[in-house]
Amino acid sequence: MNIYLDSARTEDAEEAARLGFVGGMTTNPTLMRKVTGDPLQHAKELLAATDFPEFFYQPSGRYASALEEAETAWSLDPDRVVLKIPATPRGAALARHLADRNVPVALTAAQSPNAMAVAEALGCVAVIPYLDRARRDQRTPSDLIAQLARVRKGSTRIVAASVKHAGQFAAAFAEGADAVTAPLAVLEELLAHPAALEAERAFAAEYGEG
Repeated sequence: MNIYLDSARTEDAEEAARLGFVGGMTTNPTLMRKVTGDPLQHAKELLAATDFPEFFYQPSGRYASALEEAETAWSLDPDRVVLKIPATPRGAALARHLADRNVPVALTAAQSPNAMAVAEALGCVAVIPYLDRARRDQRTPSDLIAQLARVRKGSTRIVAASVKHAGQFAAAFAEGADAVTAPLAVLEELLAHPAALEAERAFAAEYGEG
């Protein structure tokens, strides 16, 4: 199981790294827009500021060509960057072009089990379904992650996104996700169970009371 941070904030990345269990970072154009007018430059800075093994970047539309933006983003660190491409007809064509060059690609907004079949045909390394959105959207199966897992025949990973709280985080893994990406607040919530915190305080006080 892999746990990723979903953010574009350098401060969030630094805090997530200190947690010790976060193994990667995902971004998207909405997150990037909140912090920068130059997503490629900011991605370069995020990569320099962290040592996460994986960094997921989605072309933003900020530049003239999505293909050129994708290729530039990947070239920032070919060993770590995975490109997120929308699971749409236009996205599939871009994903094919990149995958044919051995660039790691993930189909994002994979809101149908069909996306898994297409991702495997394209040679994508992952699909990224939006969990909370699937729960709220009647056009999307509520058990989307389980359906993606049932369709899968190869090694394409399921990276669950749109996770709003710790309960959804655990549910994503239970339904078959290989990885979950979540905002820093959710990641910090994972081990904040009151009983565990009480036990920690009690153990810490044992020798302080003597």
